[in-house]
This record gives sequence, C-alpha cells and structure tokens, in this order.
Amino acid sequence: MTSTMVHTLEDIVGYAKERFAAARRSHDWDHTERVYRLCMHIGQVEGADLEVLAVAASLHDVERSDEDNSKGKICHAEKGAKIAKTLLVNYPLSDERKQNIVHCIGSHRFRGKTPPETLEARTLFDADKIDSIGAIGIGRAFLFAGEVGAKLHNPEADLHTTRPYTE
Repeated sequence: MTSTMVHTLEDIVGYAKERFAAARRSHDWDHTERVYRLCMHIGQVEGADLEVLAVAASLHDVERSDEDNSKGKICHAEKGAKIAKTLLVNYPLSDERKQNIVHCIGSHRFRGKTPPETLEARTLFDADKIDSIGAIGIGRAFLFAGEVGAKLHNPEADLHTTRPYTE
C-alpha cells in the first residue's frame, strides 16, 4: 500500500495488519489492538487527540519485524516513524497532527534518545508499557525470550554489555 492509498483509519489499520502477517507472536496484531484500546481509554480520560492516538497506536509497531529480523540493529520506533511520515502524506489531517503521530511512533520506545513530549506520545508510551506488565506482559516476556532463544535466567550474562536478541 502506498501513501496515495491511505486516506482513512481503515486504510491505516489494513496496512498495519499486513505488516504483522509475519510478526512474532510477542509483538503481533493482538498487542497492537490492546495498545490501541488502552490509548483510547487513557486518551479520553486525559483529553488527548483521539484521532492522532488511533493512527499512532495502529502504526506504532509496524516495523517490529524488521527489528526482529535484524536482531535489534534496526530500531522499529525510528523506522516506523519514517514509514508513518510517508504513509500520512495524503491522510486528511493537518501537518501539525501528522507530525504528532510521527513523534508518537518515534518516541514510544523511549530509551533516552527521543522522549515522548506530547500528551499523545506519552499516552502511547504508557499504553505500550502497560501491555508489558501484569499477566499478559509476563506471558509476552516469556514468549519473546523463547522466540529469540534467550534463557530465562543467565547469571553469566553482564547486563551492561549484553547485546539484544541473545541468550
């Protein structure tokens, strides 16, 4: 799907679902749907722009499989933000709201480089992290560890120098 074909939220969701066809189960479409629902709930309570959140939540992990395939060398948030910028060219929103969507996606994985600075970006960040805790989060952590061949406990590993996607 090209940016000329993305005119509705349905188009965005369709594109995102296609990107998840080969995704690992720990970051599949089910995760995106949970994050979407959390964003809608938190965003409504906090007074966030729900349309910005709907698009950002739907696209936040579209490049996750590229990160997985690169064994963590590609940042899915950074690449996803670039993809979103291209996809949204003809989407019927103001440039400011489109930029907010791109920022939301680019900062949802915040690791010190790009902090979430808007209400919508902080909402997406929180919703994504909420899906990583509790029973579902524990299940996803075990699932991801199994997918990448990680040990559940590795006392020999130096957590400060270990690389992503390893034991």
